[in-house]
Amino acid sequence: MQSIESFAMLHCQKHNLAPARFVEDVLAQALYPHAHILYVLLVWLHADYGAADLDFINSVGKLSRLHDFWAEADYYAHHPRNLGFLRQGLRIRVSARRLRRLLKETLHVTATEVAWSSATPWPTRDPAAVEKVDAGTP
Repeated sequence: MQSIESFAMLHCQKHNLAPARFVEDVLAQALYPHAHILYVLLVWLHADYGAADLDFINSVGKLSRLHDFWAEADYYAHHPRNLGFLRQGLRIRVSARRLRRLLKETLHVTATEVAWSSATPWPTRDPAAVEKVDAGTP
């Protein structure tokens, strides 16, 4: 049976990262572009400012299916520490859309690579190979 790999594992493999660097790397890519400098300052001033973002990234990191993202995004939207003018008004936080794009790109690329490099005959672009499989011939 093939093990199902999480987004965190696949992201680290794709970008050649140590697993401990997953959250840091995804945070840098998922923050709104205008938020980077102010976000670092806010976390420095208030260590718990990024708690909702880190919870969100860690939760999404465990996913292996894109479909499950919406439950995590909903929880993030209603996270008790995801309130206030800086987070909601100025969007000094992680963008759920940017994080979903990272998840989608990572899971899609990996699924495609696995499907096309698989030892099984499916999927195939060669109609003759499909006919051989259907007929049961090697």
